[in-house]
Amino acid sequence: MKLAEIKTAVMAGETVHWASDAYVVIYAPRIEQFLIKCLLNDHCIGLTWKDGVTMNGKPSQFFVPFQKGSKPVTPRSRAKQRGTFIKCPRCEHIGCINHFSWSALTCQGCKQMVDKYDWQQEA
Repeated sequence: MKLAEIKTAVMAGETVHWASDAYVVIYAPRIEQFLIKCLLNDHCIGLTWKDGVTMNGKPSQFFVPFQKGSKPVTPRSRAKQRGTFIKCPRCEHIGCINHFSWSALTCQGCKQMVDKYDWQQEA
């Protein structure tokens, strides 16, 4: 994604990730800047360098999960090498998994146990 696409998507309310699901791009209105926030420790870095053009990361590393739609998890589902995003059917919380060797997962959004074949995966 290009810088303008990232900014437009964030301002439209879409979740833009960088490199993995652990990093999201946010807009900080108090300082009027776009930041890359680590969800594991809440640390942030600027989306761009001070020049406002050079990005912290390659454009190919930024992505919006479920941009191509979703499909149900099936017995034939396989995880992608970078991990596969799954969406809770109850609260639509998005998480990332590296394998499908499980029968149910607890959603980190609604804290409910959800059966494997009720989840949606990115298409």
